[in-house]
Amino acid sequence: MNTTDGCPATRVSTRTFHRDSRPLSHPFHLPPPAPPFPPHASRAAAVWLSAAFWLLQPAAAAAQARIDWLHPDKGPARGGTAVLIEVNENLILGPVRVEFGGRPSSQVRRLGLSILEVITPPGEPGPVPVRVVYGLWGSSTAPAVFTYLPLAPQLTRLHPPSVSTGSDGLVLEVEGEHFTTTSRLRVGDVPVPTTLISAQRLQARIPAVLLASARSVDIRATETAVGGGTSNALPLAIANPPPQVAGVEAPPLRAGGPGTTLIVRGRDFRSDSRVHLAGTPLPTEFRTGEELAAVIPTELLAKPGDLPVTVVTPEPGGGQSKAVRLSVPPPFPGRYLAFTSNRRGGRNHIFLFDREMGRLDPLEEANSPSASEGYPSISADGRFIVFQSDRNRGQNDIFLFDRQTRRLDLLPELNHPMAFDGFPHISADGRFIVFESDRLNGRPKIFLFDRHTRALSELTQANEATADDGLASISD
Repeated sequence: MNTTDGCPATRVSTRTFHRDSRPLSHPFHLPPPAPPFPPHASRAAAVWLSAAFWLLQPAAAAAQARIDWLHPDKGPARGGTAVLIEVNENLILGPVRVEFGGRPSSQVRRLGLSILEVITPPGEPGPVPVRVVYGLWGSSTAPAVFTYLPLAPQLTRLHPPSVSTGSDGLVLEVEGEHFTTTSRLRVGDVPVPTTLISAQRLQARIPAVLLASARSVDIRATETAVGGGTSNALPLAIANPPPQVAGVEAPPLRAGGPGTTLIVRGRDFRSDSRVHLAGTPLPTEFRTGEELAAVIPTELLAKPGDLPVTVVTPEPGGGQSKAVRLSVPPPFPGRYLAFTSNRRGGRNHIFLFDREMGRLDPLEEANSPSASEGYPSISADGRFIVFQSDRNRGQNDIFLFDRQTRRLDLLPELNHPMAFDGFPHISADGRFIVFESDRLNGRPKIFLFDRHTRALSELTQANEATADDGLASISD
């Protein structure tokens, strides 16, 4: 081979290429090589050239890095979750940033050659891509996935805070925060149709079936998206409305008269509403939301006066109505008249006439069609009538008739099976019966019968052994 100036000649092909591999338009010879470096300089230059080439090469020249590990992979949408990330390449050289759905983390800390600790920025609920951007060329890893969890809703106020029992339905507005399109309200454990008004307001329609009874029920909001939570509870009072009395209706009343039924009319009555008379609760029948029936006992009619009638409905809500006055007038003097008449087939029977009402009671349940009855005595309230009858094989005995129950008491503890018992008289309160009987040696004597205890006693201190004693009466 020929040489020039002691240097070997280098033959070059007439087809040579630029760096972009396009052919040159004409051939040329390469310049002669530079003198060789000393051995130690050659090694140092090689290291620096290699490092420079590695730093300056585009990221696309190597395979894309990836995130091998991300923990935790879920956190609240408000951000602030500490996340550990491990990448399959060293991250020694150049800047590093971590993006969550394109939003950079403001805090990134290196824990090793390929491990980072980052704090998540705020984000929208749902999955987002996570990338690590590193190096001078801004290379990035293949995306991993981090899921932002929706914030648990919080309730601050209900409007309205209460509703009346029996309402046809309720549109309830709930104020708070962290509400989304997937937030749902619950009444107790029952979900109800919910509309999102804003991130701070929800609206729900509560059906009438959930408002039928008085109670306090918890309202909660539940975030139905994955990872969502349940809010605090606010109480909704399903309250009884206060009752209102418009008027009362009762049969004619008199002090000392028998008990009776009182009809109370008004509105907003409930099944557990009670009628009160002069502060005393009465046995009450619920008929409708506008009518109640109550039984007035005899003892509350003992004295004349104006008695207040109210309706009380228990909590929640409820309360006592305004009072309506019920007038109990004094007794009608001599109202009841008991007498004997033979107007039925010539036999004596007893009758009662109510002078105040102008009515005659034939006392059919008391009289016997085949016997004679007489000598009636009546209690002050006209309820009890005691009389004499010969219906027991012609023997005279004493009987008691209750006009209120329309029942006849045969008084077996009073009557003697072989003696005359007659001429009875009853006390004004209807408890005691005094009468004449010849059961002791055939002489008439006075006896006293206690209707309450059913006890019979001879009035020995009133009777005289050798005399006839009878035709007695007893005071009020």
